[in-house]
Amino acid sequence: NFNSYYIIQSLDFLATKNLYIYLIWQLGGLIDYNNSKKGLIEILSSTVIWGSIPVFAIWSMLPSPVFVFFRVLISFLLLSIILRKNLIKILKKLSNFYVILSGILISLNWVFLFYAVFMIPVSEAIIFYYTGPVIAILFSPFLKEKINNGGLLNIFVSFTGIIIMSLGSLNLNIIGIILALLSGITYGLLSVTSKFSSRYVNSIDLVFLQSVISAIILLPFLFITKFIINYDVIIIIIISGSVQTVLALFLWYDSLKNLNIQIVSILSYLDPVFAIIFALILLGQIPSLYTIIGGLLLIGSGIITTGSTIRRYNVKSFNVMDRP
Repeated sequence: NFNSYYIIQSLDFLATKNLYIYLIWQLGGLIDYNNSKKGLIEILSSTVIWGSIPVFAIWSMLPSPVFVFFRVLISFLLLSIILRKNLIKILKKLSNFYVILSGILISLNWVFLFYAVFMIPVSEAIIFYYTGPVIAILFSPFLKEKINNGGLLNIFVSFTGIIIMSLGSLNLNIIGIILALLSGITYGLLSVTSKFSSRYVNSIDLVFLQSVISAIILLPFLFITKFIINYDVIIIIIISGSVQTVLALFLWYDSLKNLNIQIVSILSYLDPVFAIIFALILLGQIPSLYTIIGGLLLIGSGIITTGSTIRRYNVKSFNVMDRP
């Protein structure tokens, strides 16, 4: 059902005027944006780009581990060029336990998610995925952190949303729902391990190391799964690794220079909104009323959780590889 026309149309949508201006600005320093406006353009552009990923995964028709492998491979190659001056020094950090664990979790996280979008509507899969920040609260006792009343309320609201969505998903593939929930669980675990990883390596280097680990883990799937590579798939792979991962990553990080992290983090919750819009326009997937109500509860609890975490711990940055 996929052809080059839809790729071109999607690229036109993603590569908005503001995104082109951003690239020109980055390369030549020719445009003097107002900082806040520039930051908003960057964060909104990154959320639009990340929101398009599930649709591209479906269009590729690649098995989930293979799609993720090619995505991290392209990311690894591009980041190798960007970080070439310190590459050896960065690679030495591969021996760190928390870095290795985060690489394993990001592999599982993406594989679960992209398997899920093949089995159930994108809206359900992506919203179940965003249970991650709330699930992270459940693991906080292992970090010797107390769950306060606000945290308990968020857990209650989040799981109420899950129940409502599940009631509307009884006719869907149960394995797809389980995989989507597993993607949310691994998202939550990844958030926890990122807290430890950030003590040993900065965010950009961590993304690079996670790409290396993921590529190694997923390489065997190239030989044990059947898939077809053609011109359209090659275009999708390149877009996924370069635009949807590396470019979106830099847009997100650069926005932190010009916007408060709380604003950035809350605006990042537009990811599932854009994912649902893409699925509606390009795949004809209409979200049910159960999905809309449950999704609002889940995303709302996630926004509250993110905001309270920033205020409580004075967080300066997040690992954006948590994104789809």
